[in-house]
Amino acid sequence: MGTWILLVVIAAFSGIIAGMGIGGGSIFILLTTIFSIFEHKEAQSYNLIMFVVVGLFATISNFKNKNIDKDLLKKLIIPVVIGSIIGIILVKRIDEKILTYIFYGFMLLIGFYEIISSLKSRKKGKINTERSD
Repeated sequence: MGTWILLVVIAAFSGIIAGMGIGGGSIFILLTTIFSIFEHKEAQSYNLIMFVVVGLFATISNFKNKNIDKDLLKKLIIPVVIGSIIGIILVKRIDEKILTYIFYGFMLLIGFYEIISSLKSRKKGKINTERSD
């Protein structure tokens, strides 16, 4: 499969995952760096562009479906803006390799967390099922 076609498939898959709100950007960065389509910082840049598009459509949909608490949104905007500015400053100063290790380490931690929490909830579900009999 050509690099361009692979990139289109990765972007479409990531867009679907992102639209569902389950980390499409992380998938995009992970796959485009694994397949050596982009360096890490370049993958992040494209991811952010895609995030704007996905975020716009998802936000419109969520407002229409009344899934957003406007008061809470107002409280979150300033911390998100400040965090974004700090992130932009940090990414300029962090070496590409270190940034890649941080990203993959973060992905591993999230993966382990998700596995452990799903196992705990399954076990809890079995306990609750046994008690309800």
